[in-house]
Amino acid sequence: MSNAKPTQRPTPTPPAVGRSLSVRVTHDDMRDDLAVVMRAHGEAADPVRRAVRLLADAYRRAWDYGDVPDGTAPRILSVRYALPDGTPEQVPDPRHTSYPHVGEVPAAPDATA
Repeated sequence: MSNAKPTQRPTPTPPAVGRSLSVRVTHDDMRDDLAVVMRAHGEAADPVRRAVRLLADAYRRAWDYGDVPDGTAPRILSVRYALPDGTPEQVPDPRHTSYPHVGEVPAAPDATA
């Protein structure tokens, strides 16, 4: 059986429910970022699950609202959090420089390239 489009890559599919997911820690920054999130959520698997959910929610909203073409990664410009009493954090002052190393989250590399 021949493939009609031999150069076309198959659409990626997530692992089945209950299967493990393997993610390679590729550099020190990733390890350090994971360590920060693990301070609040324990073992590495829980923060990874939460991160995937947070990013998926942002992508889903961008696609559902039609702001970004379906299947295209939107650029994430900010993340806001609620204070312990439930009120939203204040909108950050753009002149705030406490975390100068924090910028935009780069889009995932194009899997078709």
